Parts: sequence; structure tokens; C-alpha cells
Amino acid sequence: MMQSAQTVLDNLQKSIYVPIYFLQSEEAYYIDAITQYIEEKLLTPAEKNFNLTIAYGKECSMATLLTQARRFPMAAALQVVIVKEAQEMADLKNTAGQQLLLHYLQHPQPTTLLVFAHKYKTIDGRSTFGKALSKHNVLVTAKKLYDQQLPAFIKSFVQNLELSITEKAICLVEAYIGNDLTRIASELHKLRINLRPGSTITDNMVEAYIGLHKPFNVFELQKAIMQKDYPKSYQIISVSLEHAALPMVTILYNLFSKLLVLHQTKETLPTKIAQQIDINPYFIQGYLHAVQAYTLHQTMKNITYLHQADLQLKGIDSNISDDQIMKELIFKLMHP
Repeated sequence: MMQSAQTVLDNLQKSIYVPIYFLQSEEAYYIDAITQYIEEKLLTPAEKNFNLTIAYGKECSMATLLTQARRFPMAAALQVVIVKEAQEMADLKNTAGQQLLLHYLQHPQPTTLLVFAHKYKTIDGRSTFGKALSKHNVLVTAKKLYDQQLPAFIKSFVQNLELSITEKAICLVEAYIGNDLTRIASELHKLRINLRPGSTITDNMVEAYIGLHKPFNVFELQKAIMQKDYPKSYQIISVSLEHAALPMVTILYNLFSKLLVLHQTKETLPTKIAQQIDINPYFIQGYLHAVQAYTLHQTMKNITYLHQADLQLKGIDSNISDDQIMKELIFKLMHP
């Protein structure tokens, strides 16, 4: 049966288990969260000695795995068998291995929790194997969150840490990290170490511990360019290029595409304008200032410059270094 990652976690915390969990997603965070809970919380330290088996996809066969799964627990109510990196398991990709698993799905060992942590890929749900996985066990297919879902995730995660967070701080976490849930969780856990239960995470804390203390990032580059701060933009490019040229160009292309929309909008309410260009309303003032700094003509020229830089970075009609391409681009963007 299909279940959400949160439903599975809620049921596990209520001691509601099923014999088989197949966790698949391009978003590793949810797979890690469920796997970690099962690995750490379901058995006592003494029970783990004989009843916890951790296997890795590259190293195990389906026959060996299922032999272990059919074993009875020793001095415990259940045993746990976890296959990490299950996407690397050869037997999940061939008919013989799939048939072995399908047979076990129909006759699972009720005192075993068998967990497949299948990261970054998903099984074709239209295939016979995919349909059987959905029918005979708990199947979790966790999708990456959309940008508009991130604030709710951040707020909920912080609440689980027994903290609160300001709206401005949520916006900054999203801006600095994006939708990398694993990194969001990691950074917020680090903040938690320095705070007492019930404390509030503020924007100043986010800037100090997550954002601005890391010398430079793409978010800061965008901010500097929006403010037409050429010295800082040049400095950021000089110290933080490190294989990030193409992502930088993509971010800046999106920036000027949004400014192009702002130049043509007839909307006057900041919240409505933010909706039009798909940004958090907290950041709209920066965009409104930027649209004053860059004329419509310059905005269109800059989009052309960014397109040219993108081609050059991909090796089309260019024999100069990424560093030189980016420095020339930054100059062009701010000097009409």
C-alpha cells in the first residue's frame, strides 16, 4: 500500500509495524529518516546484537537476504533487516531476483521488518513488479518538495526540535540552502546545539550560522548584482567559482528573467508582484530596487550576455577559462 513518509514515521512511533517497507525517492531525506528510526528505535541495544542486520545493495543477493529475513528473532519480539543503497542491488533489476522477492511479499515472515532503502531512483509503478510492491507492502515514494512547501517543512522540523523560528528566518534558510532537505535538517540540528528548548531561531542566527559566515555563496552574488555592487560581485566570483560557474549563470538568468517580468507588470501590490515572479514576499523589496537599477533595455541585454556565457561555459565558440568568462560577464552585467 502507498503511504506518505510522515504516515510511516507516525505509525512507527505508535509501534504500528508491517513486515516489509520499500522506500524509494529522489529525495534522500525521508528515506534516511525512516531507516534511521527503524534502525535506532525499534530494538533495545541488547536485542540489536542478534536481531539487527544491515546489508548494502552492492554486496548482497536476494536469496541470501530473504534467508536472513525468514529467520526467527532471538530473545526479542522481532528482527530488523535493512538493505541500504538498495538501488545498487543487482537482483532488484533482474527477473529471477524480482520473482524471489515477489514470492516473499506474498508470504512474509511476520516477526521480521524487512526494509529496502532505494535512493535516488524509483521502480516503474506500471510494471508487474512495481504493482506488486505497492500491493503487498508499505511503499513510500517521497517526492522532492516544491519551493512553496519548504516554509511548512522548516517550521515543522524546528518544532520537532522543541524550538520556534521567525518568518524572516524561514525565508533566509530557504534562500541560503534551497530545497536540500538533508542539508536543511543538518544545519538546523547544528543550531539546536547552541540553543535551549523553547528558544526562537532568528534571522540573525541564520545569517551567522548558516549563511553569511560561509565566505560567499550564489545567494550573496545575486544580492550584490541586484544592488549593482561591482566590487563585491567581482570578489565573490574571484574566491568562490570552484566548478559553480554554470549554476551561477542559471541563478542570474532567473534573476534577470524576473526583472523582465517586473518591467512589464501593471500590478502595484508587492504581495501580488511577488506571486507573479514566484518569490517569497519577504524578498520583494530587493527586486523592486533592482528593477530601478536596471532599465528594461539593460535587463534584456543582460539576458543575452547570460545566454552567451552559458554557451561559452559549455565549450561553444570559446577557448577561455571559466574564471575569465565569469569576470567578463559580471563586468558586462553592471556596465551598460
